[in-house]
Amino acid sequence: MRTQSQVEGLISRLYQQLGKDPADLIQIKPMDGQWHDALSYQVTRRDQTQTRIWRSDLDDGNERNIMRSLQGFS
Repeated sequence: MRTQSQVEGLISRLYQQLGKDPADLIQIKPMDGQWHDALSYQVTRRDQTQTRIWRSDLDDGNERNIMRSLQGFS
């Protein structure tokens, strides 16, 4: 089971590893569930672009796919 702080911390850390400012991420919210069981997490950047992080990538520890998602804001 994961908590809001675990999800937000991981996403912020990986976004920073991409050379980006985590403060630009203004919202991370669970989709199709709660923090501990959501199917995905919608991430919104300050410029209102969004991307989605899939639970399967979190469950698998697939940081590479998560970082790809964070590079793909649209």
